[in-house]
Amino acid sequence: MDIANKLIKSYLQDRYQGVLINIENSNKYFSEWEQVKHGVPQGSILGPLFFLLYINSLSKIISDKSNSVVFADDTSMIIKNSNPLEFRNNINEVFREINEWLHGNLLSLNYDKTYFLQFVTKTNQLIDT
Repeated sequence: MDIANKLIKSYLQDRYQGVLINIENSNKYFSEWEQVKHGVPQGSILGPLFFLLYINSLSKIISDKSNSVVFADDTSMIIKNSNPLEFRNNINEVFREINEWLHGNLLSLNYDKTYFLQFVTKTNQLIDT
């Protein structure tokens, strides 16, 4: 294994984290240390770069049905189709593919932060979701 791989491996493996809760600057509580099994170190310099490398393939799996816009940890999918039935089918297919990708990469979709927004012209009708 070359030096770069060893360096990245040592950066990502055998990490532990805990949580400090500071209540009104008087009471401090610290959790037990737990091993981090997935992800990148939060608050690190390389964390955002590793995250972008990690999710880079997401936009490629749905590129034939939508365009993705990625900014930090926010991703938007733009789906265009003037045919309402095809549009609905494309939406369902994109969400299915995204969920499969997320599951395969040990991630999950936060449905509380997931929104559907549809823009239509006066001649098109809205899709009932």
